[in-house]
Amino acid sequence: MLAFFKSRPSVLGVDDLRDLRPMQRADVDAVIYTRDGTVALVEIKSDYHLGKSGNILFEVLRINHTAPPEKAIVLGWSQRSPAQWLAVYAPQLCQVWIARFDEYRRCFQAFTRDRRENTRVRWINTDKLKSTWAVMVPEMAMPCFTKHNLPPQTT
Repeated sequence: MLAFFKSRPSVLGVDDLRDLRPMQRADVDAVIYTRDGTVALVEIKSDYHLGKSGNILFEVLRINHTAPPEKAIVLGWSQRSPAQWLAVYAPQLCQVWIARFDEYRRCFQAFTRDRRENTRVRWINTDKLKSTWAVMVPEMAMPCFTKHNLPPQTT
């Protein structure tokens, strides 16, 4: 996925932050430097169902079943990440979907305001220690995403 950003004409450089513990806790994967002087943080996700299910995931809460009770529940990455950009890799389509985080949150807010009766909530067993409480938002309610086709070697 980082190769995709590096290949963009407007990008001067990309720093991989995934191995830095503070960035993992903050839900930030990379920093991108652009030709116009912008420095932007990016959160990168992968979703095999993206583009197939008709929905985009919005993680509301993350539950750690082994943490002390006062630390067991935190806001999901969808709300917690300080990144300016969200990039979601759809491997089955060989695409990356990109949105400004503020627009992604604004679309979620509008969807849950206007169509509460149609809101689908999912409980996801993330791994043996954690679970996720997420809202499945229809793709049509998330016009903030742009879709980019990837050549197979950039994944």
